[in-house]
Amino acid sequence: MNNTPIKIVRRFAALIVVFFLAVIILPNCFASVPVGSTGILLTMGKVEDSALSEGYHFKIPFVQKIVSMDNRVKKLELNTEAFSKDIQTVSATLAVNYRLQTEKTFSIYKSVGTAYQDNLIVPATHEVLKSVCAQYTAEELISKRAESSDKMRDELDAKLNPLGISITDFNIIDFDFSDEFINAVESKQVAEQLKKKAATENETAIAQAEREKQVSIKQSEAEAKRVQIAAEADAERVRIAAEAEANAVKLAAEAEAYRLQKINEQISEKTIYNTIAENWDGKLPGVIGTGTAGILDLSGAAGQ
Repeated sequence: MNNTPIKIVRRFAALIVVFFLAVIILPNCFASVPVGSTGILLTMGKVEDSALSEGYHFKIPFVQKIVSMDNRVKKLELNTEAFSKDIQTVSATLAVNYRLQTEKTFSIYKSVGTAYQDNLIVPATHEVLKSVCAQYTAEELISKRAESSDKMRDELDAKLNPLGISITDFNIIDFDFSDEFINAVESKQVAEQLKKKAATENETAIAQAEREKQVSIKQSEAEAKRVQIAAEADAERVRIAAEAEANAVKLAAEAEAYRLQKINEQISEKTIYNTIAENWDGKLPGVIGTGTAGILDLSGAAGQ
């Protein structure tokens, strides 16, 4: 009996089995670690003491597997509550950006697996919010929002950084308080606005009064200056008039004195002539002139 066809069938069946085994096994011999991730190699569920970089890696099929841990920045948004320094309930919506440190990804997976967000980041964020809110009053959390946000980020990073998680950004999306507190804040703001308005109006009134005072002072000074100038002008006119009158009187007196002097001179000369004429005996003087040569003897002429 010829067994050749049976052998051929068996060989063909074996090839088919090998082919199917290869199709099934070969894809499970390799695994890729995506860009920006770190690979964790597990052998029968046990974590191997090494981390895999990006790219393709060989593994024992059905015995080993590779878990990828994303090292890129991720965002966590959560709602939480805390109490402020003045015991007000604070409801906050927070946004946390974080990333796994490549060199510590292996230890993170070994400690908490892939649930690091729920097991590490969320509890730390709740704790930090409560810690920071307790340092501020509710009103300060509103007025110093940026400061409190920075403090939360720093404290959260200080908690998670040693574990291999870096906080790249932290934002307070929303703060919410009880209706009673919000109403009280609004009432206070209205009162402060009214107070500021009254203060502004008061300052405006004071400034207006000061301006009016200065205007009045300037007007008074101008009026006093005008009166002073007018008085000085009147005094100058009186002085000039008095000087003119005094000069006129002086000139008149000088003219009168000159006239009287002339009259006196005329009267004196005429009186002398009249006196000489009245006392003359009709005789001429015997001599006239002075000195020896100038003596003229008129006695002979008089006898003729």
